[in-house]
Amino acid sequence: MGDDALSGPLVAAVRDRFVAVNGDHPMTDEDDAYVREHFVEATPAAMEQMLAGRLPLPSYVLSDGTPMVPAAYGELAEVAGGVDRLHDWFAAFWPDDPATAEDEWGHYLSGRYVCLKEVSPIRIRMKTTRVAEASAAVEVLCRDPHDPIGRGLLGQAVDGVLAVPGLDSLLLPMTTYDRLRFGGPTVRETWVDGPRAEFLTPVAPGWPLRTERLLLRPFRAGDEAALTEAWADEAYTSMLLSGTMNEAEVAEMVRRRTQPGDGHFVGLVVEHGGEVVGDSVLILQGTGLSEGEIGWTILPQHAGRGYATEAARAVLRLGFEHYGLRRIVANLDARNDRSAALCERLGMRREVHRLSDFWSKGRWTDSYEYALLREEWRGQS
Repeated sequence: MGDDALSGPLVAAVRDRFVAVNGDHPMTDEDDAYVREHFVEATPAAMEQMLAGRLPLPSYVLSDGTPMVPAAYGELAEVAGGVDRLHDWFAAFWPDDPATAEDEWGHYLSGRYVCLKEVSPIRIRMKTTRVAEASAAVEVLCRDPHDPIGRGLLGQAVDGVLAVPGLDSLLLPMTTYDRLRFGGPTVRETWVDGPRAEFLTPVAPGWPLRTERLLLRPFRAGDEAALTEAWADEAYTSMLLSGTMNEAEVAEMVRRRTQPGDGHFVGLVVEHGGEVVGDSVLILQGTGLSEGEIGWTILPQHAGRGYATEAARAVLRLGFEHYGLRRIVANLDARNDRSAALCERLGMRREVHRLSDFWSKGRWTDSYEYALLREEWRGQS
């Protein structure tokens, strides 16, 4: 008999084995569509290996009974040097813990590692480690949401750092069906979406911020009127990232800054006595959103009155106290003597002098990076 004749009983046998492991839960149309997007139909040869216990069971069985597997299904056996060597090759990733190796082998054969974009021992180990990191971080952050170690650990677990993939890049979205078979929220919901919403999503403070002389608030429509003249001046923009802008371009910049975003870019207008005198920004960044970058401009007609220093101190306080940042930096053109002096008045250290590293307005320029840690800032009080 050919494959077509065998496929009916084979599919039925695979489905029965799958249900025995996963339970009999309904697959919705949305579940089916998701699975067809991320997985492929199992071949008869693959199904025979499943029933022999040599390769994993399907990741899913569609509502019409079709067994579905990862597109790379069977590749690990090739890497191992053949299906007969797969077990020993797989277990070698836990050389000092044979019990865990066998447990993971059993989970692998069950086809239940559907959370992973790539199902392999190295990815399984990464996922286990990242979940443990996320769990430890959440425990710390529930006590102190600004704890720098907790923020760093959670940032690594969720988003990853250099050479360390985070759960967001390791995990698939998963489905409603998965919540049924695993009896609760998915791994992504528990260890990516939930912690990110609770601890890695910035919450704006109550606006405006007030200092002795100034008011700092988000941009609003109409602010372009106070900014247009300055942005048309080449001297004003010479040390800024952008070149000069016309009236329409300034209006568009203001409009964009009034749009809701993810909260990582905090753009503020600086007012004195109801008049716009400049602006300041705080960009939340780094592992666990625990770092920030500060910037400022003062309109030429208001320069020399200490407004930039006063506003910057308010933004540093916002970053360290409200957002719980552990470090704030300022990057500037090395020719910008006034901003360098301001950084030093703020107690920031010049950590870096990069030589000819930045292309700006037709030339390579040097740049400075100043920085301030939270404990240094507190020590100034």
